[in-house]
Amino acid sequence: MILTSDMYVPALRWRQGEYQALARLATAAKDRIVPYLTIPEVEFDFELWQPKKTIQEHVHPFATRFNAKWEHRPAWVGVHPAISGEPMGDGSDIFTYVFKALRAFQANAIPAVPLDASPAMVASVAGIIATDGLGTAISVRLEDVMKPDALTRTKALAASLGLTLDEVDLVIDLGAPNFEPYDVFAGALIAATQKLGDLHAFRNFVMIGTAIPETFKDVAKGAAQLPRHDWLFYKMLTGKMPDDMRQPNYGDYTIVHPEFKPLDMRKIKSAGKLVYTTSSAWEVRKGGAFRDNPGQMHDHCNSIKGSGKFKGASFSNGDDYIAKCAARTKGPSNQPWWKFVTINHHMTHVLDDLSKLGAAP
Repeated sequence: MILTSDMYVPALRWRQGEYQALARLATAAKDRIVPYLTIPEVEFDFELWQPKKTIQEHVHPFATRFNAKWEHRPAWVGVHPAISGEPMGDGSDIFTYVFKALRAFQANAIPAVPLDASPAMVASVAGIIATDGLGTAISVRLEDVMKPDALTRTKALAASLGLTLDEVDLVIDLGAPNFEPYDVFAGALIAATQKLGDLHAFRNFVMIGTAIPETFKDVAKGAAQLPRHDWLFYKMLTGKMPDDMRQPNYGDYTIVHPEFKPLDMRKIKSAGKLVYTTSSAWEVRKGGAFRDNPGQMHDHCNSIKGSGKFKGASFSNGDDYIAKCAARTKGPSNQPWWKFVTINHHMTHVLDDLSKLGAAP
């Protein structure tokens, strides 16, 4: 699998809002997306003060759901570090269990491992690679990219997995850095990635980051705009790279911060909000507590529809729902539903952004 310049890598945790957003993309959009999926940590039951599910209950449905939602399209699959060392019910590790199940569906799934993968994870993924022959993604965090031994460690991990670099997809995970000033950060990042040697040696080269806030508590009620620093930075970065340097494919965490954790909803009344992606910002419409007034979503949708930024009901599945909610022909549903709506729109918009950018990695 070789990514083309107009392909997009959304980093998604495999929760309902995320996988429904992926599944309901238009076929043409799916053809230009290779998602970087993470099997997330188990959600916590704050009332019983224990995990909602066992590891077995949590992980077991993944392969069946992957097949139903993404079929035979390519994707990278990783495991959240909070659960990566936990055993499944049969005693196997999560990677081995999941990829055995995916194999039964003939899924086009590629394991994704962090640069600091444990020896046990390396052994497990090496076995998967030997069986499936699809290589791997190696995720390198920003702090590791900046260290002088990043290339040495990456080569060592590839060798431990039985791979050469042309079988490795290099994924630089920026996390949620301070992108500003763009030119300074771009210069430092270019210098650091140049120390990784010839980036053309890797099968694919992807860069993932986000500027979405971890919480919207500091965003005032009403209408607000949050700059899409990650996208604006990417455009400057690729424009600043030397002509002979390989440019990365763009990836982001859609509209969910990578450190987001479900909260105790008995104590917190989460605001009803709509986060709508535009070419340079997120248009945010925020009200009071959602559960006290779900109907506020009609007004939020109507505000977006009349803002001059709305892409039209036919733009994406998510946009169609916004239009219908604004017209009050669809109800306000629940908060997880709005994650599907806004992520589905976001991914479609990013593909539109990339088409217009026209900068080839």
